[in-house]
Amino acid sequence: MNHRPVRKLLAIVIFATTLSCASSGYAPQTPSMPAAREALRPEFRLFYDALQDYGDWTLIEPYGFVFRPRVDFATFRPYQDGFWAPSDPWGWVWISAEPFGWATYHYGYWFYDRFQGWVWTPGANWGPAWVNWEVAGGYAGWAALPPPGMNPGSVPGGAYVYAPLSRLGATDLRSDIVKAGAPGVALENPQRVENVVEKDGVSFNAGPSFAMVERARGGPLPRVKIEEAPGSPGAPVRKEAVPSAAPSAPASGPSPVQATRAAASTVTREARQLMEQGGHAPAKVQVVHAPKPAEEPPAAAKQPPQKPQKGAPADSTH
Repeated sequence: MNHRPVRKLLAIVIFATTLSCASSGYAPQTPSMPAAREALRPEFRLFYDALQDYGDWTLIEPYGFVFRPRVDFATFRPYQDGFWAPSDPWGWVWISAEPFGWATYHYGYWFYDRFQGWVWTPGANWGPAWVNWEVAGGYAGWAALPPPGMNPGSVPGGAYVYAPLSRLGATDLRSDIVKAGAPGVALENPQRVENVVEKDGVSFNAGPSFAMVERARGGPLPRVKIEEAPGSPGAPVRKEAVPSAAPSAPASGPSPVQATRAAASTVTREARQLMEQGGHAPAKVQVVHAPKPAEEPPAAAKQPPQKPQKGAPADSTH
């Protein structure tokens, strides 16, 4: 039997398929890269690699793949398992005791999907927290910011959680966090806090003024210095620390993902210890920055604070 016509036909089919893929801009997915990771912008893939032990990436249109943490969704909501640290340059900085918190509370946005629960979509710029703030009576309230232009829809229990203004600087804040309508909680005349600050080219809402909190406390509010965790690959390099003839990089060492995970583990463990200890935050608190990509797209210029806007809410069924 002559197999030459069959082989020739197969060659033609393979060539036509390759030509079709090339002309349409489609690149076949490599087996080593999951679809969710491939779909993320290159500078966001570190989040995929560093967070994969703590949640799953699920597709919700039109926002693409988003991170869904493995938590108890009956009780979980963002910006609840941690505390606020008062910092002069940054205002109120959220310090999380969750293993994914180093990323999800400082880059990007949270929103509530009626089928998937709370999910997070990455952002390009580090910020002290991406929330809306309000003050009602003797309480401060905060709500996770949704992606720009998104209608957050209905959030079970309301978008905001509250704590007494006098307790904002305490590391054991979680025991005082309440929702609207809780017994004995009088949220009178709520007022939106518009304390927008710009630092390092990024705009964010710094939250209630320290003077307001000090009046509620009846005394001074100790400030906290925010520092980069040792070993974090995103730590800024001081110019004076760079020698004129830098030695070649070592042949081996932790990858950016490994270094980020190690630094995040240390920061999370220390945050949990501070929460259990209670009292004021120490003079210094560490955070983790994601390493910057070699080249950032123009869209990563600024990430201003957003307010809930009209539009279609996210729906994981589409």
